[in-house]
Amino acid sequence: MAKGLRERHKTRRAAEVLDAADTLFRDQGYEETKIEDIAELASVASATVYNYFKNKPNLLMEITLRHIRAAVPERRQFLESLPRDPTDGIIAFEKLLADQAVRHLTRESWRVVMSAQFVDTDGLAHRTARRLDLVIRRQYIVMLRTYQERGRIAPDIDLSVLCDVLIGIGNAALARLVTSSSMTVDAMREAALPHLRLVLRGVVLPESNSSL
Repeated sequence: MAKGLRERHKTRRAAEVLDAADTLFRDQGYEETKIEDIAELASVASATVYNYFKNKPNLLMEITLRHIRAAVPERRQFLESLPRDPTDGIIAFEKLLADQAVRHLTRESWRVVMSAQFVDTDGLAHRTARRLDLVIRRQYIVMLRTYQERGRIAPDIDLSVLCDVLIGIGNAALARLVTSSSMTVDAMREAALPHLRLVLRGVVLPESNSSL
């Protein structure tokens, strides 16, 4: 088998393993899913799964990264047609992030992802969490800079610091959701709203002060 063909075969098989793991993690839970179950659904040997991903946590992190990449276009589309008011825009963006988070991963999977980054600080989970934050941070900066250029965010506001605060509020809300067995996504959003509004009250300028 030629090298290029082997690589394409390996890529396809790895994708099939990820598809199988993603389905089983959602349908029967991360902890209940065994590597053997994933291999059976993907129609490969268990050794193949281990060869591609080494262990189950690595599989989950790769699935998380795949969902991160898949979520980017929807967020880019949002940024291209921002609400006129910054507070409305930022709250809507947080809603989108929350919807995407629970759409792609279960609470149990998020608990694994969020806890693993603290247990293995040099491992794949930590790098995955950093990558997730980096992608969101870049998009947040684009949004905040747009509002600042429109004169709706005070010019002396350090957007990097503001971004850190907003992401921290969102991450705290997600942590509350995934550590609860009963909290709904709507309740999570409501819990974050007072914190978002308090922060934004000090940085958002009235439209009459804007350049529009």
